[in-house]
Amino acid sequence: MKKNKLKGWLLCLGVCLALTGCGAAGNASGEETSSEAETVEETEDVVYLSVATSGNWENIVRGELFEEYTEKLYEWSDGGIVMKIYYDGELGTDLELIAAVQEGTLCIVNLVPTYQTSAVTEAALLDIPGLFDTTGEFNYFIDNYYMDSLQEYYQEAGIRLLTCSAFSFRQLTSNQEITSLSDLKGLKLRTMESEYQIAFWQSMGATVIPMSFTEVRLAIQQGILDAQENPLGYMITTNLLGVQDYVILTNHLPMISTYLMNEEQYQALSEENRELLQRFMDEMSRELVEQEPAEEQEILEELAEQGVQISEASEDFREGIQAGKEVVIEMLHEDLGDEIVDDYLTRVEEAKESYEAENK
Repeated sequence: MKKNKLKGWLLCLGVCLALTGCGAAGNASGEETSSEAETVEETEDVVYLSVATSGNWENIVRGELFEEYTEKLYEWSDGGIVMKIYYDGELGTDLELIAAVQEGTLCIVNLVPTYQTSAVTEAALLDIPGLFDTTGEFNYFIDNYYMDSLQEYYQEAGIRLLTCSAFSFRQLTSNQEITSLSDLKGLKLRTMESEYQIAFWQSMGATVIPMSFTEVRLAIQQGILDAQENPLGYMITTNLLGVQDYVILTNHLPMISTYLMNEEQYQALSEENRELLQRFMDEMSRELVEQEPAEEQEILEELAEQGVQISEASEDFREGIQAGKEVVIEMLHEDLGDEIVDDYLTRVEEAKESYEAENK
């Protein structure tokens, strides 16, 4: 990277983030830095990239692959790019992370689309439930029908969308048995802090309590919540075993992982480093999609061994998902306009038809 592109560039090695209340953060060697000048020196020929996420990726495929590809990126760049990740909300909540990457106080974050609508209103399109039957359908749609349009929306907000892919589905877990849609009535369900998710679950009869996921386990223990919805791996990584006895395989919404970077900071990278960063993102995401089904099967087996009761969603529950989908679509028509929503839905149907034809 050229020296003039380094100066005044990223707060990436030891992120000094006001929203965390910290004057300095630890760098890759564990030392503290207190200023941008100390973070990236003019004479330094190494780019340090920080990645922040609210998720806990310890002992799961996502974390293992990130560490593996961090080493590969270091090798590909001949030591020129060093990447460090901050897990488990260490640098802020999801809502704080999206604000920070837009402002440029964080360079790269990993988030689900739900928490991005404050910066990119069109990200809400990705939150429509009941549209996709498989992660393959979703990824085919994004890769072949919608990534360019999505990228434009993000760049208008000053953000580079590095990758967008689904590696699993969100499922419902509960401490009460759910055999039909009627069992949702009055169920105290945690959702993400999204008006669309709230409306979706309310349309099916649940009593919705939006909150940060870090508060969920305690809320269940205290009787504030009965249920939550997330990928199966969260039962393990957030220690929900023992407080949630039932898993209902609803597949209501793909678990979408996006990596976002501040656009100015992305453009400040040399062309070679941008290509290496994109290679890192693409190959890591592709391998995650390939490996996740085996991990989920292992998780299902572990949950069953621990006495968790696992069932498929009933037919009337699936009908409720489709009815809830229409509620969300109607809201999006009002919020985003008919043209944007209709275009999105048309391309989804075209992509699904093409994907089915190619995979017969």
